[in-house]
Amino acid sequence: MLAHRDQHVQQAPAVPREEVVAFTEALLKQNISLANAIIGDICQRGAPMQAIYLDLLTPSARYLGELWEADICNFSEVTLCLWRIQTMLYDVSPAFQCESTLRSSTQAERRILIANLPGYQHTLGVSMLSEFFRRDGWVTLTIPSPQPREIQDSLSLDWFDVVALSASTDREIDDLTKVITAARKTSRNPRLAVMVGGALFLRHPELVRSVGADGVAEDALTALTLAAKLVQHQKEVRLN
Repeated sequence: MLAHRDQHVQQAPAVPREEVVAFTEALLKQNISLANAIIGDICQRGAPMQAIYLDLLTPSARYLGELWEADICNFSEVTLCLWRIQTMLYDVSPAFQCESTLRSSTQAERRILIANLPGYQHTLGVSMLSEFFRRDGWVTLTIPSPQPREIQDSLSLDWFDVVALSASTDREIDDLTKVITAARKTSRNPRLAVMVGGALFLRHPELVRSVGADGVAEDALTALTLAAKLVQHQKEVRLN
């Protein structure tokens, strides 16, 4: 839940705050029909499908965090509501994927592994990030709740250009550093690019180098741009 707090807003959202609140309250009351109607209204206004992800579902998760911290909702209510948000993410996925531009047949295959750290359960962020990379034509492996060494084993079995890891709290810093070090040692790709994101790096972007990553992204759109740059850098290094 905390992974969706403090999102940096670069432009006016397509979904106003009051609509986010109404959507969240509908989910809390288990009024799924109303929540779906709100999504329908947003689409009827001509908003792109990515606005559902970035301007409704993500702010809704952040608003749940506010309700929890204010003791308005208990942990069980918040957890159940987050599960409903993730379910809706999958429900709108086909329409979101249909918005993608057909990838050029001459474009080289790009592969990314997206994961949380073992033992941590903030899965909504990595699921959403996966949606954006799939739509952009990446071959994507997403591991929302990895077992110990599952990330390293996946990197050793298959080729990946990029691994993207999410962290939310300060207590994850040491584990993240260890996972990144192990990932580089076990990866079939000797020039594996590592990018990080999540609430931890929204608060402390300066940690990116100390944990051993190549870059940090604050949201799904900047993650796409960063990953493309990292892959291009890999190609330039190989050529030189």
